[in-house]
Amino acid sequence: MFFLVKVLIGRAVVSLDRPFDYYTTEEGIHAGMRVLVSFGHSEKTVGFVLEEPIKVSTSLEDYQKERKIRLSQIQKVIDNQPLLSPELIQLAKEMASYYATDLIKVLNAFLPPSLKPKDSALKKSQGRFIDFVFPTGKAYVGRKGTNAEKLFLKLEPIKEGVRLSSITAKKSLKQLLDEGYLEVRKIPASRIPEMVSSSLKDFALTKSQEEAYNTIVDNPDKVCLLKGVTGSGKTEIYLSLAKKALKEGKGVLVLIPEIALTDQMSNRFYSFFQDTIAILNSSLSDSRRYEEYRRIVNGESKIVLGTRSAIFAPVQNLGLIIIDEEHSNTYKQDTTPFYDAIQVALMRKEIEKVQLVLGSATPRVIDNARAEKGLYLPVVLSTRFAASQEKDLILVDMNLPNSYDPAKSSLISKRLFEEIGKTLSNHEQAMVLINRRGYAPMFLCRDCHEVARCPNCGIPLSYHKRTNELLCHHCDYRVLASTYQCSCGGKDFMPLGYGTERAYEDLRTFFPEAKTLRLDSDITGNERRHDILESFSLGEADILIGTQVIAKGHDFKNVTLAAMLDADSSLRLPSFMANEETFDLISQFVGRSGRGNKKGRVLVQTYCPDNEVIALASKQNYEGFYQMEMKERKKFQYPPFVYLALIIVKAMDDERCRDASLDIKNLLLSKVSTMRINIYGPSSPYIPHINGRYYRNILLKYKVKEEASKLLSLLKVYRMANKDVEVLVDVDPETEGI
Repeated sequence: MFFLVKVLIGRAVVSLDRPFDYYTTEEGIHAGMRVLVSFGHSEKTVGFVLEEPIKVSTSLEDYQKERKIRLSQIQKVIDNQPLLSPELIQLAKEMASYYATDLIKVLNAFLPPSLKPKDSALKKSQGRFIDFVFPTGKAYVGRKGTNAEKLFLKLEPIKEGVRLSSITAKKSLKQLLDEGYLEVRKIPASRIPEMVSSSLKDFALTKSQEEAYNTIVDNPDKVCLLKGVTGSGKTEIYLSLAKKALKEGKGVLVLIPEIALTDQMSNRFYSFFQDTIAILNSSLSDSRRYEEYRRIVNGESKIVLGTRSAIFAPVQNLGLIIIDEEHSNTYKQDTTPFYDAIQVALMRKEIEKVQLVLGSATPRVIDNARAEKGLYLPVVLSTRFAASQEKDLILVDMNLPNSYDPAKSSLISKRLFEEIGKTLSNHEQAMVLINRRGYAPMFLCRDCHEVARCPNCGIPLSYHKRTNELLCHHCDYRVLASTYQCSCGGKDFMPLGYGTERAYEDLRTFFPEAKTLRLDSDITGNERRHDILESFSLGEADILIGTQVIAKGHDFKNVTLAAMLDADSSLRLPSFMANEETFDLISQFVGRSGRGNKKGRVLVQTYCPDNEVIALASKQNYEGFYQMEMKERKKFQYPPFVYLALIIVKAMDDERCRDASLDIKNLLLSKVSTMRINIYGPSSPYIPHINGRYYRNILLKYKVKEEASKLLSLLKVYRMANKDVEVLVDVDPETEGI
């Protein structure tokens, strides 16, 4: 008698994208565990158990002889409990099928670094522990008046313990430890509270909120699309739904679009639910992610709050998924596997029978269309908490020669300088958005007028003044600006254009009395970002400038001016999502002003003042935009009227990339005659050469997902036969492959 075990080898190789049979004579192996096995020339490699082992009553010798095979034995079980539940394993399989990708890549996305089914994970941190000093309960009977007694009296009342590293009286500490008055315990870092419960009191829902809450509660089987204007109080509904779920013994999963919003949302939830919350996002260390994951698996954390990848969290008895700011493009993964967290949430809803709530002031066009068709249940919040819902809108046409003063700044208009001055004189705050980081997007040679370009990608290098670097925002190539030399031999350069760093410099120059802060992805470290947002929230700064990270979800009561620079920049991208992303960004940012008791002002600088998208977004007219955009999508056949899949072909040689993409298209055309699928391309993307690799794109438009899935499955055979070419599939892409 033995057990037959189905094991997926932990290597991202297309030929290994299937389970292999191994055997064990031991009980205790379950689906969702990692094991060590021999494979090929490797004596030990990590594998993932996909199914519950099958008990075989015959002998191993007879089994092998009958089937003319030879089974290898499981060498070691790595985990003492499954890392993934049967439901999450099913989810992984459905994702691999839906996104036409390898299962091992999906599983790697599910798990933290130290728990991934890959060999390198075994070397990762398995959690970080911190030494804490605790009283043992023994009464002090030593000499009175000594330093040891003073230290004991100080530490004895603190039942939650004190960090060992914070105690400076080392000699007295050693004495108390030796005599048994104190002891040192190792505490997992994740169990040490990092958030302090704020003074938020319980709240009562308004009539509008209560109606929305009751509608959601009364329709647990529906996907609820909570449409609430900025400041209408969606968070209070989230909290109320979470309270109900916890009371019923169910777990809650809350997704937010940006790491920068984690603190604000987690502090609100922590104020009501204390240490039952786990935080998951990419800014956490490997050891912290390990500890948080273990707390969730063990059921210690009933609420999980995080960014995109938190959708895979192994929440016990999951009952509710909330996705806030569901319109955000950050929910779509831009590397393989190209999953959409909202689509994954829909899969989890069906597998685990949970309630799903999508919240936004500006829902995705495809989701609003689903609500119109009755596939989702629309739940509307139309009332804002702020005293004044109206805002003064100021549209500045930057084409006009007198719109700005070249001696001051070619980016910041005269009117914006005036409005900032007015804001400061009223002791109010201003937020300024420019969706481009760095000092300048181009570095121009004064001798030959050529722009400095990335040697790997061929695109212009951005100048970052603080670090004196030229940086490629695609492959991360960087070089010191002071050492860079043009191909003509020139060493004299001029920065062209504006990014957050340059706009920040201009504002500090012309408003020296004001404290100005900058927030973008160049500001690294979650603590630094938290400090910036906290400082601005407390009124310790007057102006906050940043990229789109400042546009979403923040609630600053004293902000009366929201100014957007170069508002039409994203409209220039050759993408069917350009209008929607521009509308969302402007509309969301407009909502940052006037959230307190003072009337807000919105200033939008644009080179396209007559553009309808900008006009509608500035007025937060979502319904007007939705109707306009749906006509455009129908005319040119884009979602929600069709589905899309993007095939991305990558190769080291441009000619090989072109030939491979043509071969793939011909392969697809040979099978598509009976299907309702249109194939476009291959074409060169907007940026055809990135980090030494050449790209071609093939776009599929289709009405039936099952037909496309059959067609895309052909790519697996092609990948196995052409290992010098990388072929990726992005199902439901948000661009056509720019």
